[in-house]
Amino acid sequence: MSKINRILAATRFEKVDRIPKGEFYLEDGLIIELLGLKDRVTFNHRIEACERCKLDALAFSPSLSLNAENRVWEEIKQWRKETDFFIFAIIDGPFQGAAKLFTSFTDYLLAIAKGDSIIPELVSKAIAANVELGFQALASGANGIIIADDIAYQNGTFISPSALRKYFFPGLAEEVMLLRREKVPVFFHADGNLLSVLDDILHCGFDGLHSLDFSSISDIRKVRMATDNKLCLMGGYDLGWFEAENRAEKALQLLEVTSPGEWGTGYIFGSSAGILGSNLKAKKVLDVYQYVDNLLVK
Repeated sequence: MSKINRILAATRFEKVDRIPKGEFYLEDGLIIELLGLKDRVTFNHRIEACERCKLDALAFSPSLSLNAENRVWEEIKQWRKETDFFIFAIIDGPFQGAAKLFTSFTDYLLAIAKGDSIIPELVSKAIAANVELGFQALASGANGIIIADDIAYQNGTFISPSALRKYFFPGLAEEVMLLRREKVPVFFHADGNLLSVLDDILHCGFDGLHSLDFSSISDIRKVRMATDNKLCLMGGYDLGWFEAENRAEKALQLLEVTSPGEWGTGYIFGSSAGILGSNLKAKKVLDVYQYVDNLLVK
C-alpha cells in the first residue's frame, strides 16, 4: 500500500496495512541529530529523516513572501515531484483568516463581542482568499487540505460557541464544501479544547480532525466516541511524552482510544503539535515511531 493510499484509506475508515503516520514538519535541529549531520540540512536530508520516522503524510503552509512570483506553493511542487508522501496544504479558516486583518487579537475579540458589522465582511474576504489558496495548492500537487483555525485554548474556545456559530461556522462549512468538491480529504486543525463545538465541526463536513491537543487520554477518548466513524483523527501524541520512560506505552494508549476497532482505521498517528522540534531527542522520537511502525495492525 502506498503512502497516499494508506492515508486515503484511513480517512475513509478502510483497512490499512500498517498504522498511518503524519507530521507537519521536522525542524532542522532534530534532522541534524537524527542523521548525524555536520553541515546544513538539504532537501534530500529532509526526505531521509521523514523516511526514517516512517511518515506517510506531511503538511505545508503557503510561502506568502513568494506570492508576487506566483510561487506560494513551491514546496508542494517539489515534494510532489520528487517524493511519494501524502501532502496536505495548510490554509486558514475564517476565524484565523479574519483575525489577520486586525492590528491586534484583542481588538479582534472586542469587535466580535460588540457585534461590529465589519466582522461578516472580513469573514467573507478571508473565505474567498483561503479557498483560492486551497485550489492553488491542489493544482500544485497537494493531496488534501488542512484548514487551520485556532479557535480554542486549553480551557475552551476563545469566544463563545454561540458567537462561533453566528459569525464563523457557516463560513467554515462553505470553505469545506467548496474544497471537497475537488474530491480530496479536508481536515480541521485547532489546538486546545474543542469539546464544546465538536458537533459544529462535524456538521461543517470535514473528513478529519488534527491536533487532539487535550490534557488527558480520557478527553481524546471522548472525541473518538463523539466522532466515531465520522471524522478521521490525526495527532494526539503530546510532545512531553517523548521524554517519558513509558513513551511507547503512551503511544499504545493513544492507539487504543483513537482506533478501538482496527488500528489505523480512521486514525493517523502523530504529535498533537504537528511539528517535531529541535529540542526533542532524536533517538526518543525514533523509538516511538519505530515502535508504532512495528505494531501489527489488528
